[in-house]
Amino acid sequence: MTNSATPPPPEAGQRIAEDSEISLTFRKGMQVMQAFDGKDRLMSLAEIARKAGLNPAVTRRLVRTLLQNGMLIEKGQRYEMTVGVMRLARGFLDGHGIAQVIQPILRKSAAKIGENISFALRDGPEAIYVAHAYLPGQFTLNMISVGTHVPLDRTATGHAILAHLDPADWPQGCDADALAPSLDSTRQRGFAFLDSGLVTGVTSIAVPVFSAARQVTGAISMLFPTGRYTPDQTPQPIIDEMRQCAIDIGTTR
Repeated sequence: MTNSATPPPPEAGQRIAEDSEISLTFRKGMQVMQAFDGKDRLMSLAEIARKAGLNPAVTRRLVRTLLQNGMLIEKGQRYEMTVGVMRLARGFLDGHGIAQVIQPILRKSAAKIGENISFALRDGPEAIYVAHAYLPGQFTLNMISVGTHVPLDRTATGHAILAHLDPADWPQGCDADALAPSLDSTRQRGFAFLDSGLVTGVTSIAVPVFSAARQVTGAISMLFPTGRYTPDQTPQPIIDEMRQCAIDIGTTR
C-alpha cells in the first residue's frame, strides 16, 4: 500500500530533534524556582504549584529535590529560597565582569553626577537590573534591586531599549501606537524620559547601552521624584555622564 501522506519539511524534523534535547523535568524545576519572587517569599506546595502552573504531585517532587540540593528550606508547611541560589548567578556575574568592571564604572559616574544610577540588561520581554551605584542620602526605590525584572513598555530603561530594537523583536503586547511618541523622542534626544511608568510620582531617565556590534543590550538609568527635572531641563552634564557611562560599559559587552 502506498502512503500518500506528505512528508514533513526538513525544518520540522530539525525542530523535533531540537525539542528532543530539552529536559522537561529541568524546565519544570526552573518554573518552580521562578515562582518565588519579592511578593511571594514563603509559599506552600499548593501556592508553588499554582504559580508555576504545575501538577501538585510533580511540584512536590521538584520541591523535595530543591530542598535536598540546598536551594530551598522548609519552614513549617511553607518553603523559601536559600542564599544557595546565588551560586546560580555567580557564573554570569563573574563572566560579565559585573563586580570587577561594570560596578566601578557605575560608581564613578554616580559620584560625578551626584545621583544613583543603575545598569539593566534586556531579558526577553523584560529588563533585569544587574548592577547599581548608590550614594548616601540620594533618592532610590526599595523595590528595585539586583535581579529585579521590569517590563520594557512601562519603564524608561525599556523605552531606551525598544527605541533601538526592530519592532519585530518587541515583546508581545507592546502597543506600537501608544509607545511611538516616547520612542520617537528617545531616538531624537538620545535618552528616554518617563514619568510615573511603574510608580506614581517617580520619573526615570535612561540611555541605551550598545555592544561593540552596535546591538542594543541594555540601558543606564536614574530615578528621581517627579518634578525635579523635565525632558528639556535635565542638566546636560547628567545626560553627558550617563551617555559616557553607557559607552564605557558598552565596550565591555
